[in-house]
Amino acid sequence: MQETTPIAGPAERMAPAEKYNDEQVRQIVIALEEPFEPREIKWRVTNTTADRRRGQVIAYADPRAYTDRLNTLFTVRGWTREYTVQVIQNFERKERGNGDGIISGKIVVNCKLTINGLGSHAGLGEEWADNENAGTSAEAQAFKRACSCFGLGRYLYDLGGNWVDLDERRQPLTKPKLPDWALPKRNVTANACRNGHNHVNGDGHLNGKHGSAPDMSMLKTRAKSLCEQVGFGLARSVVGSIAGVDGIDDIQDANVLSAVSLKLQDTLRGVGRLRAATDVIGQTALARLCREINLAGDSLDDIPDRRTLRQLIETLEKAAGTIQSSAKCNGDPRRRQNGTNRNPVGTARADLVREAQRVGKLRGMRVSDVIDRAAKGAFRFAELQRLTVESLPALIAATDILRHVTPEPEGNPAILIYSGADPSTSR
Repeated sequence: MQETTPIAGPAERMAPAEKYNDEQVRQIVIALEEPFEPREIKWRVTNTTADRRRGQVIAYADPRAYTDRLNTLFTVRGWTREYTVQVIQNFERKERGNGDGIISGKIVVNCKLTINGLGSHAGLGEEWADNENAGTSAEAQAFKRACSCFGLGRYLYDLGGNWVDLDERRQPLTKPKLPDWALPKRNVTANACRNGHNHVNGDGHLNGKHGSAPDMSMLKTRAKSLCEQVGFGLARSVVGSIAGVDGIDDIQDANVLSAVSLKLQDTLRGVGRLRAATDVIGQTALARLCREINLAGDSLDDIPDRRTLRQLIETLEKAAGTIQSSAKCNGDPRRRQNGTNRNPVGTARADLVREAQRVGKLRGMRVSDVIDRAAKGAFRFAELQRLTVESLPALIAATDILRHVTPEPEGNPAILIYSGADPSTSR
């Protein structure tokens, strides 16, 4: 049974604003994509270690930070949002810990965000009805997802989970340090105006005032340098997606060239994260991952687009974080077991075997067969004792697969059943 109820909406429709041209849209997107001030960023614990002393935290911003940005750029008259809520009854879910099933409802909220002159995007949020703040939580989630379609707050999804020490209330003792690329460039809008770009006025339109024209030769030199630093594939993808051409020399508009340079700078920050993670886990592990996702090679030039770059970063940073967390635990006498230090490969290997034993009991399978299936060809059970740190990402991936194996429903006992959560629901 479903109930549909509009819970918010504009008092009256505003007359549609004049459409922006392509250059103006690019400038607005740059302003929307600007990171929030660090004071607006909060951290939520999503996972903890077995001893509850360390936890993985993700960054998020309060919905008020999103509305403040929209009001600053477009005023309260330049944008609007509408919500629709659905209540889904008799929804079965599993309780954590004991695995028992309970019957609950789910609140599903759809948010339609409209910016005059730019159009509309929608986002979906959901929460279990037995949560006393279900409506507020689902509403905020839907609104922020709609904003991310315009670029606002989208960068928060690129911030990987950080592992930090927790206090007795399972709250972070210290806040993770934001990388430079996640900090605001305070004068982007002012600089754009001074350099001859248009800017957003109080009605949500762009003023057509221009200053002195920027030096095209200097802009192209800077853009070409950035292209060389990010690699052929990424550079071509960025230039093509923004300017619709193959190379920097084909761009004749200074505004377009500036937008390309900004996106290349953002891509270069991603390349820096990739290199830092590779330094921790090794080039061999990167090469293996590149083969798994069917890249031509493991060099920068072989990364075809930003989506693939993000996939590589997320996978390698997860593996690198595990190594660093394990190294920190090894240096803490309180976290040593039996008075001896455990190396990260040994820890990962033991975790994998433990999960394989659990799954083997559930499915009536041999531990070796369970591990071979979960490894998906990256290694074999017979090779476990010979694996090195280069194989750590594959060990972690296989363990994660087994951790999501559920108690067997009716069916073939030899088939592993996986279930997982959508990480985006925590944003």
